[in-house]
Amino acid sequence: MNRILIITDKKKSSENQAFSISNELIKKNRNINIIHKKIDKSFFHFLPNKLIYLYLICQNFFKKDEFFKNINLIISCGRIAAPHSLFLKKKLNCKNCHILNPYFAHKSFDKIIVPEHDINKFNSSDNLIVTKGTLVNLSKLKSKIKIDDKIKGLFPRKKKKILILIGGDGKSSKVGINDIKHVIDKIVKLSSKFIIIFCFSRRTSPLIKNFIIINLNKNCFYFPKKEFNPYWELLSISDYIFVTADSVSMTSDALSTGKPTYIISVRYLKKKIKEFQNKLLRKGFTRLFSKNLESWKYKKFSESKIVCKKVSLNFHI
Repeated sequence: MNRILIITDKKKSSENQAFSISNELIKKNRNINIIHKKIDKSFFHFLPNKLIYLYLICQNFFKKDEFFKNINLIISCGRIAAPHSLFLKKKLNCKNCHILNPYFAHKSFDKIIVPEHDINKFNSSDNLIVTKGTLVNLSKLKSKIKIDDKIKGLFPRKKKKILILIGGDGKSSKVGINDIKHVIDKIVKLSSKFIIIFCFSRRTSPLIKNFIIINLNKNCFYFPKKEFNPYWELLSISDYIFVTADSVSMTSDALSTGKPTYIISVRYLKKKIKEFQNKLLRKGFTRLFSKNLESWKYKKFSESKIVCKKVSLNFHI
């Protein structure tokens, strides 16, 4: 029995990326036991990761009890998960791999899984596993047959569906109404022939949400509503997908479906995100929308499967 310890912060995005690997490993080998440890953010987690790591050593933060017995591999994701991963790797004498930049001691991790637009942050690529974008938990994408009737019943069945994923301001981007208005206006004009579904992220500003909601007609819908957010189901049932350029994760999710995916340009993007989106456009994964919807084929993202093969090979899982 292989035992894998997953360490994440409490962000859903971190959990999804970590479990995207473990789920693929389980498909290959059912003889795997998964343990998940979520790290609560406390005052010392605002320190640099190197200092958090030293704190863990001084405090002997994790006791070597039955919970952590016979761990074969640690998979971690999220900045504050990285020092815990390295501390436990040495304490338990096991292997580890971290998803995204650990922000310290790069060479001490057995493997670091990083999107190609972030590789310039590393002096050496010896222990890197490079991906096109973020890892996608493919088990969350469902066939239309398996979609809950509650979701199917929300929309008229005969019309095709256009899903628009709206991001927002962050460290690497700024998204304003003027950035998206011209594209949104064009899409809403298609609502006589299509069902239009907007899905907001945690970063979407109230200003943009309100602008979109007040311009909806009877063939337009938006999510989340209260606690109800069928994000993965919407990806599964939609026929066309639009994504604001600020979100690498939502772009990766969309491209994991194999469906026509349009990018909505925004005014400000950090250079690395702009290069990520431009590369997808050049290689024909995505397109910019002009007037008419088109269909095209591309090799859909399956980075989780590719990473799983490399992890399995390197760590004999």
